[in-house]
Amino acid sequence: MLSNVSPPSSPPLSDPPVRCRDGSVSFALIGGTAHTGEGPAAVEATVILPAYNEAAALPAVLNALTAVLDPCVEIIVVDDASTDDTAAIAHTFRCRLLRHTCNQGKGGAVRTGLRAARGRFIIVMDADNTYPAEAVPHMLALATEYDFVRCIRQHEPDSMPGINSLGNTLFDTILRLVHGLDGADHLTGMYGLRRSALDALDLTAARFDLEVEIGIKARAQGLRTATVPISYGARLGEKKLRAWRDGWHILWRILALTLLYRPGVAFGAPAVLLWALTLFAAALLTPSVGGASSPSLLVLALGLTAALQCLSCGLAAALYGTERGVPMGQWVRAARHPRVRQGAAWLGLLLVGAGVALRGVNAGDPWAAVLAAALVATGAQVIVVLLFLSLFAGAQERSARVMTVQGWGVVVESGPEPQPIRDGVAPAIAGLRSDDGLHP
Repeated sequence: MLSNVSPPSSPPLSDPPVRCRDGSVSFALIGGTAHTGEGPAAVEATVILPAYNEAAALPAVLNALTAVLDPCVEIIVVDDASTDDTAAIAHTFRCRLLRHTCNQGKGGAVRTGLRAARGRFIIVMDADNTYPAEAVPHMLALATEYDFVRCIRQHEPDSMPGINSLGNTLFDTILRLVHGLDGADHLTGMYGLRRSALDALDLTAARFDLEVEIGIKARAQGLRTATVPISYGARLGEKKLRAWRDGWHILWRILALTLLYRPGVAFGAPAVLLWALTLFAAALLTPSVGGASSPSLLVLALGLTAALQCLSCGLAAALYGTERGVPMGQWVRAARHPRVRQGAAWLGLLLVGAGVALRGVNAGDPWAAVLAAALVATGAQVIVVLLFLSLFAGAQERSARVMTVQGWGVVVESGPEPQPIRDGVAPAIAGLRSDDGLHP
């Protein structure tokens, strides 16, 4: 049991503490150190409990965890500036306590726990007694084969408010349609990831939008994912999630990550819709006899330019994403190819030339003037996008060559590989070994 573990003898936190807006230190670390990549050999996994005013539920949660976990699994309680006895209760258990002096939100509390965690597999679990501690050993067993283990709640009607259940279903649908996430319950508060995978995700969420950030980034990085069905009970104490306020935060996080991780959806779909509306409007403005009119041609020209601008923004977002570590899509890889860029350059010049020639031949024709202006604008935009693309492609190629010369390997276009985990001593995670066959 965890109560048999002696208190950590490591030095205090060495990293400079983050400060709140009022100047106060954001957290103090009690009984442990921040993660440095190496930890005590006895610590194979970490369970992080973000807690804000959880004095009513925390004793039951810690008692349940200590009953099922072995000494090689550490428990970290992150007190997010609670005003009740959360910290005092945590002091009575053999766990590591981290305290915020100002409230940082659930995401901020989890990220603080990640900095201090020493395990090679890290589990996050809400501290409100809604999640079963008995699921942790099953999650650790799955960690021998998977990078990301997510618990799916099987809840009774009285254990979750109807508005929360409806919101979960709505967000699951959006995540499936927009980001291609499989399964259900992507907002679950109980999940685990390998340390190496977590470090590669570069988490930034501060509130209850943390889970959607993890899900979207894990999908983009190609992490091997497993799910565990669990029972979900009624919480003890006051609920912290505010359905409408936190729902907007979650939705905003999904939309923001869509720009970076699914630029084809974020910009390509509006471009197609805009072009379809343009064709419809131009058809309405076209007289039944006599062919196209100047207004219809003007609408077509403006719609084509706007749609092309949307596609250009999508390409720029995709290129920026690769700079931020987002795996490169096939269409971006194709667009970076030298032959594609050369073809785009000739196409842009051809459009500009055609527009100039058309204007010269039909100088007095108003519809020809509109069409010529559209050709010149489109060709110029293609050339500008090409220059922008060449700038990013050249920088990425130079970065890849530098990595290869320094012996790092070309990692710009690939996701993180799972790292080997040293031999453990706990029966629940005895399979977490360096020879577990996880490397492709």
